[in-house]
Amino acid sequence: MEPVVDIRDRPRFEVDPKLLADWLTAQGEDRWWSVDGDPVLSGYIAMPCTADELADLLRRIDAPLLIHDPRERDTSNGQPLTTLADLDALCRRLGDDERLPEGADRPIWFDNRFFAFCWEKRGGAWLLIEDLETTADYASDMEAERAR
Repeated sequence: MEPVVDIRDRPRFEVDPKLLADWLTAQGEDRWWSVDGDPVLSGYIAMPCTADELADLLRRIDAPLLIHDPRERDTSNGQPLTTLADLDALCRRLGDDERLPEGADRPIWFDNRFFAFCWEKRGGAWLLIEDLETTADYASDMEAERAR
């Protein structure tokens, strides 16, 4: 993945934070996520956090976002996304560009989904990254609690 300096200067779409919050919730409220590079979100809640915590914060902040188009299409000029499927189409996985040696086990983090965002008025870039390892650990801890 290439570093994105300022998403406002790259192929991008506009995202209502409520749409992103709805997308996160639809992935599972108990799914864990991290934000890398954004002092706004990480200044309010500790990372990683659950989807419902992050969704609630996005709804409260309610400031427009821009999402980088990883396909770098010339036609991506800030048009608003309107559906959860629109966000699904821009999702990448950390392991998309990685190659494993033959016979190596695929690490869980290879399947972590991510997006590159910025706040429309602030520019720059930050990553929203799924944390499958923490999600699995949390589920295991909850199962152990229920078994007691």
